[in-house]
Order: sequence, then structure tokens, then C-alpha cells
Amino acid sequence: MKREAYKFLSGAFAALAYAHALYAVLTSRGMIGKTVFLGRRWGVGFMWAEAGVYSAISLTLGYLGWFAKPTALQHRPASSAVTQGAATAAGTNDPHLVGR
Repeated sequence: MKREAYKFLSGAFAALAYAHALYAVLTSRGMIGKTVFLGRRWGVGFMWAEAGVYSAISLTLGYLGWFAKPTALQHRPASSAVTQGAATAAGTNDPHLVGR
């Protein structure tokens, strides 16, 4: 996967973590009732656990997107056909002098 995809997914999971943490805080203060899903009441502890899991996923994806070393790039030789053609057109055989 490309690094930009990791960065995007990291932000998405960070938003999920933030939303679950906010929901847990509001539920613990009594501003919002406990969630009823699949016929079960989900408590504040479960919301905090979800926020922790989403935070861990976000940090992992963020590390892969921003701090991990990029994959090895393919090495292209300095004397490619384009550089050789430009060097010959400039009147020199040294491709390093092109553009100077």
C-alpha cells in the first residue's frame, strides 16, 4: 500500500477513536444514554476499549505513513538515452555538464 493510503487511514481511525472517546465521556456524564445495539446495552468501558483499539490502529498506520522508510526506489543510471541525446545536442559528450 502507498504511504498516502496509510496516512489517510490513520486519520480515519483517529477520527473514530476521537468520536468513541467523546461518546464515552458524554455517556459517563449522563448527557447521553447507554447505547443499545443488537439487544444489548454497551457500557462506557466498552466505548473506551473501542477508542483504545482505534487509537492503536491509527498510531500504527501513522507510523507506516509518516515514519517508516519508503520502499526502495529503482535505480536509474545517470546516462540515460535522454541525457545522452541532450549532451550530444549541447556539443559535449559529458552528460553531467548538461544544464550548467
